[in-house]
Amino acid sequence: MRAFFLYAGIALVAGSTLALEILLTRITSVIAWYHLSFFVIALAMLGMTAGSIYVFMRPGRFGQSVVVRRLARSSALFAALAPLAVAWTMSGPLLPVTDLMGFFALLGFGAALAVPFAAAGVALTLALTRTGLPPGRAYGCDLLGAAAGCGLVIPLLDAVDAASAVLVVGAVAALGALAFATCDEEPGERRRSLGTCAGLALALLAFAGFNAAAEAPPLRPAWVKGLREDPREFMHVAWNTHSRVTVGAEIALPPYLWAPGRNMPLEARAPIQQRVLKIDGAAATMMAEGSGSDHAYLDWDLSTFAHRLRPHGPAAVIGVGGGRDVLAALRSGHAPVVGVELNAAIVDLHRRSMADFSTIASRPGVELHTDEARSFFSRDRRHYDVITMSLIDTWASTGAGAYSLSENGLYTVEGWLVFLRRLAPTGVFTVSRWYKKESPGETARMVALAMEALWQLGVEQPRAHLLLLQIESVATLLVSPTPFSKEDLDLMQREAVRIGVNMVLTPRRLPAQPLLAELGAIEDRAALWQWASQQTLDLTPPTDDRPFFFNMLKPGTWLEGQEDVSQLDLGFLGNLQATQTLVYATLVSLLLTLGALLGPLVARPPATTEAPRPEPASRGLAPATLAAALAYFALIGLGFMFVEIALLSQVGVFVGHPTLSLAVVLGGIILSAGVGSLISGKLAVERGGAIAWLFPLIPALMVVAVRLATGPVTESFAGAETTVRVLLSIALIAPPAIGMGICFPLGLRLVERAGGHAVTPWLWGINGAFGVCASGLALGTSMTWGISTTMAVGAACYLALVACARKLVRAGG
Repeated sequence: MRAFFLYAGIALVAGSTLALEILLTRITSVIAWYHLSFFVIALAMLGMTAGSIYVFMRPGRFGQSVVVRRLARSSALFAALAPLAVAWTMSGPLLPVTDLMGFFALLGFGAALAVPFAAAGVALTLALTRTGLPPGRAYGCDLLGAAAGCGLVIPLLDAVDAASAVLVVGAVAALGALAFATCDEEPGERRRSLGTCAGLALALLAFAGFNAAAEAPPLRPAWVKGLREDPREFMHVAWNTHSRVTVGAEIALPPYLWAPGRNMPLEARAPIQQRVLKIDGAAATMMAEGSGSDHAYLDWDLSTFAHRLRPHGPAAVIGVGGGRDVLAALRSGHAPVVGVELNAAIVDLHRRSMADFSTIASRPGVELHTDEARSFFSRDRRHYDVITMSLIDTWASTGAGAYSLSENGLYTVEGWLVFLRRLAPTGVFTVSRWYKKESPGETARMVALAMEALWQLGVEQPRAHLLLLQIESVATLLVSPTPFSKEDLDLMQREAVRIGVNMVLTPRRLPAQPLLAELGAIEDRAALWQWASQQTLDLTPPTDDRPFFFNMLKPGTWLEGQEDVSQLDLGFLGNLQATQTLVYATLVSLLLTLGALLGPLVARPPATTEAPRPEPASRGLAPATLAAALAYFALIGLGFMFVEIALLSQVGVFVGHPTLSLAVVLGGIILSAGVGSLISGKLAVERGGAIAWLFPLIPALMVVAVRLATGPVTESFAGAETTVRVLLSIALIAPPAIGMGICFPLGLRLVERAGGHAVTPWLWGINGAFGVCASGLALGTSMTWGISTTMAVGAACYLALVACARKLVRAGG
């Protein structure tokens, strides 16, 4: 029974730790810009490394007689401190780093979050290295619990807000402390610990219920994107793993348009009833009262221009938002109008809580689908006269990390091929993006993407299939599978003059803007890629292997001091600043990881390098063997994260909806790794032989095999039902993840066999520290060289484990 409660405690604490990490990603994406999420989470997760190193540095505090008691106390401390740390981070503004003081403020936020994670690090390190449990089973329970925690976040955020979810997660950790306290052999201490842990769990659950039910929750984000927020201003607030959606009160204002033409008459600007929808506190869209106007103002918005050329037939809208594009298609005369929206909270507004105000869900001919657009159109067999995608950029990060936006998969060559193939022969795919005259990066990359997609469709002269119109800070691109006819071009010119928008690129004229003029004059694919790769910004067409449309900043160019980011991007976007912050975050993570590696060597007194255990476990490690052990666990931290980030980015697009992707991909990786850890107990490395050091070849070869199989599988089954895609994704994820799960516990066993029991907490910390810095390195590698390279680096890390394992085997012989 003692072992049962220890395993249960490990699973509960590990699950609550991962759940808190995901919740912090969500909360930080709301209170700050998405590109700060990674930095704050990295600093917080380094707290777990600090906890591991503390156990290594102070072995006298964790003798065998008090290990269980320390387990219960550190787990309870994590449960109590997690809500306090999150409350602290939500109490003040978290601003972009523009100077040294801003950088220190960000460090302060990260340090506050690191405190509860340090307590969790102490608990898990003790559980895995000081309880005497078999390493494979203990680490397997850790990973299985983490996978369950990952899955817990999804229904939790559907039921309550993120702050209340943190309280629930704290209660789960308190239950883990309760399980550890059950194993205390001193009756009086056991009763006190059980009462404390049970009371803490009940108090946290009670506070979570009160906070979730309150009209103005006491625990909530007080500052959002640098502005003070009053929850009483919102008529509706909904959280999920994808975003937080807020709906403001009904107000009468002139119609809000993305890009109104210069000639829009005053009568079209008459006030109408509207509500402001905000995604993560910044990406705003307007919901107009559906029945309160004829919506004639929509005729003057550049983003609706495609309806002037193709006013009838089936139409589709990617990203329903407040419903404006759906209303524009209905007003033009399209039927049916199919809206595809991946955020279930937004679809729920139109169908339930705001149905009477919006009205679009109840209109004849309108279909609303909660789905990812590429997955939906891969399965849908209809052909459309117009497919609209207007300024889809919620800045909502996916499970792949805070720098990988949910919308990345919509802006790749493979994605656009899916959309273009769903058009009628003369149909139009229309996309609107931001335009900056001095540096039209997004616009240029959008045009380059369209040209590459058309060439892959077999088009010889893409320019005959493109129209680019612009007004103020918005450009709208119209793409057709067939060349625009003379009648189309004549109508386009008349309508552009009537509305008052600029004709930038057409089959009849090249742009006046120099960069776009060079792009429009390119006549073959090789020249396009060569030209795009030589520009200041990365203007190469994004592919599924490099699906980072928004991240155009070249880190090397910027680090050389050649570019001022503020001059290359519109101030409110911050996508280039996101890449800049990623570089900063990765450098800081590397420095902190170096401290975790070298600090204990300098600070730990030589007399305490031996474990308080009898021979043969107290022999210590020779310098060469210690170096091999450190390299082994550093490579595991790097390799696991490189493979995980690559699989999240690659398979996530195939699965579709980001919430489901998060559960399937991240949960699948961790769950499979847990299975691998349990299997590792069957491998008798203590007997020596080839199996004792060749086992790292399993994940290395599996990663290569999955990389080769992923492309054909995802392409062949892109239009399959969701259940089929989920099962195939798990089948792709499981083999390498099982192999990766084998390596950690076997490494612990090899180190202990070589006499290194005392350093196992330090090795646990090294693994975590390198995993944190690897997340930034992996994202940077994917952005710069592609996901295939990221996966190859991960495989190479596991391949390099063979040499380290062989050294450890020889040291233990």
